[in-house]
Amino acid sequence: MHAWNVSVLSDTTSDTEPTLLVEFDTAKYVFNASEGVGRRWLSSHHSFKRTKALFLTAAGTHRCGGVPGLLMLCADASVPKVDIVGPYGLMHYLATMRGYTYRATMAVKATEAPSAPVQTIESEDKPPPPVYKDDILTVYAIPIYPTSSGAEELAEVRKTADMEESANRPLKRKRQTSPLGPAKRRTPPLTDHTLDTDSAVSDTLTSRARSPRFDPRTLVGEDAQEWRKLMLQDMFPMEELALHDPAHSKKEKERARLAQVQAKKAIGSEGVESGGPSPRGVPVPLVSPEKRFTRLPGLAEVDRRDTPALPTLAYLLVGPSVRGKFDVKKAEELGLPRGPIRGRLTRGETVTFEVDDGKGGKIQRTVRPEDCVGPGEVGQSVLIVDVPTPAHVPSLMTSFIESPFLAKYRTKSMAINKEHPVHAIFHLCGDGVLEDERYKEFMNGFSEQTQHVISSREHTPDKIVFGKSALVQAKLHQLDADMFPLPKYSLTSTREFSSVAGLPPNATLAANEDEFNSLAESDALPELSDSVREVFASVKAKVHERMGRGSPAAQPGDDVVITPLGTGSAVPTRLRNVSGTLIQIPGRGNVLLDCGEGTWGQLARSFGNAPARTGGAWRVLRDLKCIFLSHMHGDHHMGLSKILQMRTLMKPPPSEPLYVVGLRQHLMYLVERQELEDIWLERPNGVVLILSDALNWRPPRPYGRNAAQDEPFMSFEIARQNAQAMCRALGLSSFTAVDVAHRIRCYGCVMRHEDGWSVAFSADTMPTENLVRAGRDATLLVHESSMSPEEEQLAREKAHSTSAQAIDIGKRMNAQKLLLTHFSARYPGMPPRQGGDGEPSDSPLIGLAFDYARIPLGDMWKLNMYLPAIQRTFEEVGDEDPMEIDLTKLQ
Repeated sequence: MHAWNVSVLSDTTSDTEPTLLVEFDTAKYVFNASEGVGRRWLSSHHSFKRTKALFLTAAGTHRCGGVPGLLMLCADASVPKVDIVGPYGLMHYLATMRGYTYRATMAVKATEAPSAPVQTIESEDKPPPPVYKDDILTVYAIPIYPTSSGAEELAEVRKTADMEESANRPLKRKRQTSPLGPAKRRTPPLTDHTLDTDSAVSDTLTSRARSPRFDPRTLVGEDAQEWRKLMLQDMFPMEELALHDPAHSKKEKERARLAQVQAKKAIGSEGVESGGPSPRGVPVPLVSPEKRFTRLPGLAEVDRRDTPALPTLAYLLVGPSVRGKFDVKKAEELGLPRGPIRGRLTRGETVTFEVDDGKGGKIQRTVRPEDCVGPGEVGQSVLIVDVPTPAHVPSLMTSFIESPFLAKYRTKSMAINKEHPVHAIFHLCGDGVLEDERYKEFMNGFSEQTQHVISSREHTPDKIVFGKSALVQAKLHQLDADMFPLPKYSLTSTREFSSVAGLPPNATLAANEDEFNSLAESDALPELSDSVREVFASVKAKVHERMGRGSPAAQPGDDVVITPLGTGSAVPTRLRNVSGTLIQIPGRGNVLLDCGEGTWGQLARSFGNAPARTGGAWRVLRDLKCIFLSHMHGDHHMGLSKILQMRTLMKPPPSEPLYVVGLRQHLMYLVERQELEDIWLERPNGVVLILSDALNWRPPRPYGRNAAQDEPFMSFEIARQNAQAMCRALGLSSFTAVDVAHRIRCYGCVMRHEDGWSVAFSADTMPTENLVRAGRDATLLVHESSMSPEEEQLAREKAHSTSAQAIDIGKRMNAQKLLLTHFSARYPGMPPRQGGDGEPSDSPLIGLAFDYARIPLGDMWKLNMYLPAIQRTFEEVGDEDPMEIDLTKLQ
């Protein structure tokens, strides 16, 4: 028997959106992957192994923000293949990731579910085809659309259904086209079949793609989908052919997989021309890099500014049924021969065979399964329903009323429930949905035994998700309450769940407990050990004594505040998020240096996520004038879409634009994401794109032949004009990009303020003279410190810096202060450091960046003096559990 369970991996909080994990003994299935899900998974007891499929209820940042990170974590954990299923728009969303998501070691099959309503594609005698099926789980997709009104039409559907119920024909209704009209936004093409990336791309398209005049942006309809499919096949080129051959042993399959991996890597290193044969017999990509990174075809074929009303999917999961026990004694009495015929019977077939008639002759005997096979167990079902707004409720209701297949699952009939049991329903409710009377009616239409688990932001307290990080911060808060503020959280919800009347009796809120939340409920700070308390007292005394001698003389920029939002490298850990550093310039605005996945959650925990969306993180977001993106490695920019999405929720809208400074591929994927969700690229005081190459301190390396003219943001003149406007808004005299030494095109930056202070940012780099020259005499240098001093060779191989090298750059630059960040996950606790005691010296004043710390430039000497106390705190927290991914292979 296949035992299975569904757990809430993450819930609705400032850090995460709901993610569900369906687990069998031999397989795992993930439902939704919002920002932070990878970090949450790494912080949990769950393993990535045996992950088979990822199902997405919507194609957008809200539900997919963690997809690229999760896919790369699965690949690095040696998961051989992952299926991804989602609604129309999934292919486009995944293809926008092509500039930063690539793994040659894992096969990925993406499937778009039919966009037509279920009731229009099923036939009376059989259910609609599943969107996913293996030997354990069968999954059906139910598209849901927002409707402009729907009340009168839904009443008509109910009336028709009631009439048919009275005629005792509840499961044989005459299907009719749903009368529910779409909302004002245009719906996508209605398809009645799945589209997946397993099939080969048409020869016609690949032939056209080789033409110098070919432009993917001109493709429409099926050709556009074929192009997106080609992009996905290029991102995950691993093929399954030899991996699933039953004639091969497990070792042979692994050898075949490794051989294919090496062949794929060889293609990349040997620079074979597109479309030609590789030296090792593996086909190379059919599309040149120039075409691959041209803008994708649009989803809106008439007007690309018209964002289509994409469907949300609900999923019906049907688990395996259990066969009844074979009764050997009855089989012998019936004269059933041994052998394959008995197996046919256990598989549900009726069999006929010859037996002795007792008179020396033979007669035929027919045996049905129920004659000698006991009753089996019907497979349990689970329903996952994502309803973003009350406008989606009529479409959901109509599907369960008009579809004979779905109606079997939503019924009070005990007889039907026995054949189609729904064990649990997971409700992902947007604002206003749970209290909508129509939705309560939908919930109450199921069996009394069905469990209802609800995730609703309005009714869920905003508890801490990453408890270990918050615990450390709460301990350091007792060292300096201003520099280490407590992370913001809430133990109460905006609306009381208990006050919602009319819900089914088995309705409960999804829950996710953590060590820190238990502490928060007691309204107490974590207790410090005697040794930590001693070190804290000693350090505080030294700081107090230093202040008694007079603080350092005031300097320009002392009131500028640096808040590290992510200080980790490559992958998040329990204690560190990936890259992001906030710079707050009083009276002018804010600058964000890199924006790794989870940056919004870090902002919300640092400054508070006020429901009114006016103060706290929302105030920081309103004042955000610049986001600088250094390079295309995902840990430096995968949180950008979430930041831009949250900005669209502010009322009133911001009164000044947000300037995003990045590479061509950064800006391109924002333009492509605009096809799926409005991120205000074309609104007044929306998002202004600036090409970082145009701001380089010296002539930049050129892009491809046609890239300079293919998009408006590629104009250096326009980029420099926009940069001047950004500098005026922030009070900067200059903002300069600096090409640094990394594996791929990468820029640091130097910003100089009218008041005389300056900040230099290294991004990811080996030691480079470019940064020294461009950032000369910087007030603050924020420099990566991925490796410890003794790992100089490894740092060179990975194109990173050691802490000693970063300090040397600071000295040669003549920087006053140096903040080290971007620490490798090899150092789960205290990162490596060198020297400094807060006293004046010829070297820069050194500080280590910690997530959530709030560091005024004038107080950085305190951070330096606090380092012994911080180190002792980290030592007591202890190292993290070993990761199941090989950190030595990560960039």
